[in-house]
Amino acid sequence: MSGTAKRLFVGFVAVLCCVSMAATWVLAGSTGQIKGKVTDKDNKQPIVGASVRVANTTIGAMTDPDGNFQILRVDPGQYTLQISAVGYQKMEIENVQVTADLTKEVTIALPTAVTELKDVIKVTDKQDILNKFETSNQSTITAQSIKTRPVQTVDNLLKSVAGVQTTASGQVFIRGGRAGEVAYIVDGVPVGDPLGGVAGTGINLSLASGSIQEVQIIKDGFDPEYGNALSGIVKITTPTGNKDNTKINMQFITDDFGTRELNKYSKNYDYLRFSIAGPDPILKSRILPSLGLNFLQDKEFTYYIYGEVEKWNGDYPYTDYDSPITHHEYGTAGLFGIDIPNRRLNRYYFVTNFKFRPRQNLKFILSYKNSESRNGVFNWGNRYAMSTAPVVHSRWQSLSLEVSQELSKNMSYEGVFSYYQKRDSQKPGDPNNPLNGLDPNAFLLDSMWESYDDLNHNNRYDAPEPLINLYPDSMAYGVNTSGPKYTYGEFTADSIVVQNGQVVPVRFRFNDNGIKDSLEGEPYLDLNGNGVWDRGDYLHDKNGNGVLDADRQSPINRHTPEPYVDGDSILGEPFTDLNANGRYDPGVDLFVRSTDPATNQDLNRNGRHDGPENTASYQWEPGIPYMDRNGNGIYDAPNGRYDPGEPFLDVNGNGRYDYGTATSFLNPGSYDVDVVWQDNETKTYRGELKVYRQMGPHELKLGGMLSRDAFSYNQIKRSYIAYVGRYDGGPFADRGAFRDVFTYKPWNGTLYFHDKIEYGTMIAMLGLRWDFFLQDVNKLVPVVQSDDLGGAGVILGDRQRLSPRIGFSYPISDKAKVHFNYGHFYQLPEYRYMYARNTVNIDQNDVVGNFNLDYMKTVQYSFGVKYAMTESYTLDLSGYFKDEFDKINQQLVTLARRRVNQYRNRDYGRSRGFELTLEKRGGGYVNGEISYAYAFAYGKASQTSEDYLTEFQLSRDPLAESPLDNDIRHSLKAGIQIYIPGSVKPRLFGLPIPNGWTLAIQSVIESGRPFTPDSKYPGIVATTGETIATNSLRYPATAVFDIRFSKEFKVVGLDYSLVLDVRNLLNSKNVNTVYSTTGRPDTQQNLNGLVYAGTAEDQYPYNWDYGRQVRLGIEVNL
Repeated sequence: MSGTAKRLFVGFVAVLCCVSMAATWVLAGSTGQIKGKVTDKDNKQPIVGASVRVANTTIGAMTDPDGNFQILRVDPGQYTLQISAVGYQKMEIENVQVTADLTKEVTIALPTAVTELKDVIKVTDKQDILNKFETSNQSTITAQSIKTRPVQTVDNLLKSVAGVQTTASGQVFIRGGRAGEVAYIVDGVPVGDPLGGVAGTGINLSLASGSIQEVQIIKDGFDPEYGNALSGIVKITTPTGNKDNTKINMQFITDDFGTRELNKYSKNYDYLRFSIAGPDPILKSRILPSLGLNFLQDKEFTYYIYGEVEKWNGDYPYTDYDSPITHHEYGTAGLFGIDIPNRRLNRYYFVTNFKFRPRQNLKFILSYKNSESRNGVFNWGNRYAMSTAPVVHSRWQSLSLEVSQELSKNMSYEGVFSYYQKRDSQKPGDPNNPLNGLDPNAFLLDSMWESYDDLNHNNRYDAPEPLINLYPDSMAYGVNTSGPKYTYGEFTADSIVVQNGQVVPVRFRFNDNGIKDSLEGEPYLDLNGNGVWDRGDYLHDKNGNGVLDADRQSPINRHTPEPYVDGDSILGEPFTDLNANGRYDPGVDLFVRSTDPATNQDLNRNGRHDGPENTASYQWEPGIPYMDRNGNGIYDAPNGRYDPGEPFLDVNGNGRYDYGTATSFLNPGSYDVDVVWQDNETKTYRGELKVYRQMGPHELKLGGMLSRDAFSYNQIKRSYIAYVGRYDGGPFADRGAFRDVFTYKPWNGTLYFHDKIEYGTMIAMLGLRWDFFLQDVNKLVPVVQSDDLGGAGVILGDRQRLSPRIGFSYPISDKAKVHFNYGHFYQLPEYRYMYARNTVNIDQNDVVGNFNLDYMKTVQYSFGVKYAMTESYTLDLSGYFKDEFDKINQQLVTLARRRVNQYRNRDYGRSRGFELTLEKRGGGYVNGEISYAYAFAYGKASQTSEDYLTEFQLSRDPLAESPLDNDIRHSLKAGIQIYIPGSVKPRLFGLPIPNGWTLAIQSVIESGRPFTPDSKYPGIVATTGETIATNSLRYPATAVFDIRFSKEFKVVGLDYSLVLDVRNLLNSKNVNTVYSTTGRPDTQQNLNGLVYAGTAEDQYPYNWDYGRQVRLGIEVNL
């Protein structure tokens, strides 16, 4: 057994032993609990043996001699508690909100029964505006709240939370951390991309669809159960259905209102969702009884099925910038036999949950989720080449089984066993197969490309005029070559060869008359009627067919000037063409020279006929007819460049001449230079067991997790170049200038312990987490040898870290509490940073992985006070200190006597800040929150490549700290929801107003992000070798307001809602990015400190945040 295998075995046994020793323990996990005390309303004495049950479920508890009760493993949601006791009136407490990982405390006072009727007393639970069990700063958003908010995805929701920033590309930053430091957990299963690469760092789970029961955003002090995250946890719980009734929900939202005028803000958006949930209607009532099996008749068996489709063209559709010539459609997708037009962005999401409770204390949940997106990438360079822009296909799916059982009043366990698969691919676009893309072998190798020499600079290939080569011409050619090839024409030189160390031009001689001529005496087809044989452009003909084949021309990085007609054309003096051959023949044709202007054909009176055939040496003279192409009345001689007014071929149909510089848009049909092809897949097999026991004031939890990631990473760049490097075992082995291919199966595991202590009114949370990582060294050594990575040192087979977590919550009065937490948090780097290979075709400073990369680390402590101003209003003030160590960046190192860049744990960052939140919950028609955050984030680098760029530019190791890219100093956020239920008759200023409607307003106002100005930036004077301070200037501040309005009504017994969403209500032009040379988003043109108007290429749409969008929809509930 190898060393890695031994460590793996020991770690696995350790997990099993620790969990086995806790056989009497239970778990909290993705559920919450309800606890409290039942007393006599009159004498305040505890009631023994009272029954407390959760309505519409089979779970509940009995009170102990002290009147206390505890109901474990309650799924997040809103419930009704049913309380009964002998001699007391029954009571129902409605709207009891249970949150995952938290304890809901309820105090119940039962009145004595005075009649035999025993009427049920119904009361509404008061919201816990001060939850003493919370020791961390977290936001919990329920399904009811989500339904009213103007958000569509989890990432949209996160930007409304204090201390969280998001970008247009989907990156999420929490309290100054980097993107990718947030863990997403859905029903106990982590979802994300441990490999890294194609997809974004967020996860676009549906929100408006109702597919989420609850979302928790934990920004600090998270439980030791949660790991592999430096900045925060986003925990999502989905519904499982109700055992007593079936619910059906449908919703359709669109921004296409049918007319051009109404679609001013349309992005061609369509959204459709459907969900059905309830008790099992088939298995236990039809299928099993037909087989004579009735054991499920009295068992709880529920289901939840949900699906959605979202299609749109993005915040900035290509269709806003293309032309009729370059317009591109994305094909169709079949749904239930119907072809639905695709858009640039297409997302599909499906989830199904089955819950089975054979006994009150035993529960099984089987869950399957599938999320898929097929998108076209918005590349501004592809403005007129949309069909070749990259396409990205991303899919993840998970299958999980949760088993939980309550062994006794204070004991239970939970196991979650899951399979998670994520596959991402990126391919260059296929014009003939939209949204599918091309594989590397679809491109012709560059050695087979055909090209030509544009002799007359008209930006198009001019083929030689067809002729019949009657005479045996000769051609002086190089060694082992043959001829003639008349398609080349008579050139001074065809190519250059080296003979005896000297450069010698190879010349053509077709008729061997010693001069360059037009093949006199041989018949040809004079296509342009100029009287001479036009030899055309020199053709580099690879297949010898004498034709410039369209499918053999380079499709890569083409932004060539558009073809044009250079200057005016001399038409020549008139003559009488007696032999009708289309050209003037001296001595044959009639050319009249006369003093009579009416008959004179010698217009410039030079005594000879001047025609188009001698214009190469002939300067135009007044009187000679010419074609005035730009209509300026002046003869414009050809000058080898395009001048405004000259006719041109509008290749991309944009109505203007394109000069085809290196920064110009790509030509239609052209691909970017890298034509990236990528296909990554990760399969994660995971098992987790969590156990808990209530021992007096101690709420103990122990858990263990073991997982194995089986992943493959395949990236090929520039597949039109033949690969001649070392064999890497990847697909398309003969293709690519840059290849990065690896496949591994490492292990991850953890053990954690948690003790939540109730000491009087104080709550203390003490926790410890142990993480370990295992990789097979025996599989890495051959890679080191193959890739010439000698000098890498000893390869470590394992990494392990301990993370202490401490938290306190202390109510200082019945209206205020203080909380404090401290913790160490670790996260593994993305696998691509560990295993990236240097299998490249070109000599360059390539970046290689580092098998010994260690965990990244964050140390954070935070504190705060929460004050209940009234029964509805709370004020929360929280501050935090956060230090980050061992962040990933690149470093120039020497491996095997070769200088390469390698990923290293070498970066540091720090952030500090405070957050002030005013929240109103419960009571009245208006709820919401307003928050202000002040923060700063400093560090050595914001990206994993900054050190490489700094060393490359300055030839020294970067040391200084600077503001990070996500350093937003001031942030003001508000979310207000106004709900007028249909059961009330509201009045405003004494006047009646409609009921049954909801209005939600969400706003985010933030100061600008930092950026680094260029040395050309106006007002900056940098001496030679002087470094401009990183991120020393700021973008403008941003402000955005989104709203959602819905109106409820009932028709034929069905509940309907009309929904109106308006994104960016004020249509604010918020800046996302500016050019470092100007500090502006619309131009990078800077000449000697003077800023000029930007070019069309400078107007990159995503330099601005999204504009106004209006969506309208309808929702139906059955």
